[in-house]
Amino acid sequence: MSTLKKNDWFDKFCVYIILAGIIAVIAGFGISRIFNAWGLSSIVPMGIGGGVIIGFNIFMAVKYKWFSTEASKRKALVGTNVAVMSIIAAGIFAITGFLNVRHYHRFDLTLTGKYTLSQKTKNILKHLDKPIVITTLFNPSEMFYEQITDILKEYAYHSDNIKLDHVDSLRNRTKVEELAKRLKIDGLQLNTVVFECGEQSKHVPQNEVMERQYPFKFKGEEAFTAAILNVTQEKQSAIYFVTGHGERSFEDYDRAGISGIANALKRDNCRIAPLDILTRKKIPDDCDVLVVAGPTKAYLTEELNSIREYLEKRGKLLLLLEPAATPNTPTGFKTLLAEYGIMAHDDVVVYSKVNMPLFGIQTVAEIYIGNDEYAAEHPITKDLKGFNTIFFGACSVDATPPNDQMPYQATVLMHAPERSWGERDVENLRSKKPENNSDIDLQGPVSLGVASQVKELPKAVTQSHPEYANDPKAKPQGARLVVFGDVDFATNEYIENPGNSDLFRNSINWLGKKETQLGISAKPPDFRKATISPAQMKVIFWVSIAGIPVIPIIVGSFVWWRRRR
Repeated sequence: MSTLKKNDWFDKFCVYIILAGIIAVIAGFGISRIFNAWGLSSIVPMGIGGGVIIGFNIFMAVKYKWFSTEASKRKALVGTNVAVMSIIAAGIFAITGFLNVRHYHRFDLTLTGKYTLSQKTKNILKHLDKPIVITTLFNPSEMFYEQITDILKEYAYHSDNIKLDHVDSLRNRTKVEELAKRLKIDGLQLNTVVFECGEQSKHVPQNEVMERQYPFKFKGEEAFTAAILNVTQEKQSAIYFVTGHGERSFEDYDRAGISGIANALKRDNCRIAPLDILTRKKIPDDCDVLVVAGPTKAYLTEELNSIREYLEKRGKLLLLLEPAATPNTPTGFKTLLAEYGIMAHDDVVVYSKVNMPLFGIQTVAEIYIGNDEYAAEHPITKDLKGFNTIFFGACSVDATPPNDQMPYQATVLMHAPERSWGERDVENLRSKKPENNSDIDLQGPVSLGVASQVKELPKAVTQSHPEYANDPKAKPQGARLVVFGDVDFATNEYIENPGNSDLFRNSINWLGKKETQLGISAKPPDFRKATISPAQMKVIFWVSIAGIPVIPIIVGSFVWWRRRR
């Protein structure tokens, strides 16, 4: 009697015990995926569950003699086949998951490449050699949470040194307090992204990631890349803007000021400071790049000598010129630039290809520089293809022909479009329409920007000693100069144009020998607007208000009429 009860108990609960083993295996696997690691909490339930499943199945097979008859053998064979197929399917699933982890790839299927990182960011991540922890302190219900986390996943995808940690700042206050203690600060601002590298940290609040004014503009990539630069670079680049000669001020927030580009440089981990050369008597030793933005008054010989001395010590100069109001008001840079293979002309570049309604072809001083006008081989402009740069009221700047006696080689960065020329009758430009005089004016192609640096090693040396070609110490070191015939492209009025901002920042990075930071800034969000004409609105109205309700009435009437017959 007791034996029968035991058998009844076994038969009744055996299936449930095996089911419990299956649940234990699934739970162990789920725990390993939640914590993204294998530990006792995942291995123990999987081991016990697997042992229960195998043990009880063997015990049942022996007890009920599954293989004693032909019928039972066939059932056992079918069951074994199902089990083997299940194991094979699970193995295929596991191998697929393993390959997916090892060869993971993300695809951006948005129309404008919304989540595709710019080349600048990819270059920085490619050369990243320090581990960075990025912690998001966002509430998942926040408006821009998904957009921020998605783009940060792109950062982690492009660099193994990026580790993401998402913390719900409202539900997990303990972890927020632990982070604040680790960063040695009293409190953390919520809805913030924190970048950590070693002992350095950078906080990017929400107002730096998204503009709240309509239309909304997502600036996450620019802010996050700047934060990575801040925490990975031991020294900030010092950028000095010369003052005292009518130059544009980075503290001027009006349309003619350059506060916008100065703020962009600060986000690029640059330190901005004004410099009065006449007062300081010299260029500071920590100056990485010296910027002269649109001088309108002449420099004294003493000041030019200070700049010359700075350049001789491997200095870096970004010079933004403006056309002289008259040929008799030079700034004094002509002689200095000639020493580095650069020629600045006293003219105004005008463009005669703008077809204006009712007025026909007009000559304008606003120059649009596109694909064909950039120098593709230079690091400053090679990535600007597809982006327009707008110059306004520029003078021509050109490179002198190569000279074996000169240690510096100048390279043209961009030209004005076809049908442009350098108008040299500057005095009468405001009173009459400019006309292209081939005998006097500078004929195209007109150069608008030039970069100059010390010449590379001769080919004879690099061919006989290949190791010199990749040895930075073997390459000549010297000054670097970038000169543009316009300053308006860097002002607040024009800097929002993508090509303008990138041209200025790329020039700063090239001068500071930070070529890995060159690239294109983040693209604007995918903003679409449907324009519907009055005729289309009328069609939509009659189809939705009158057409759709009428269809069932007509069908119902037809059915009723048929049934009446």
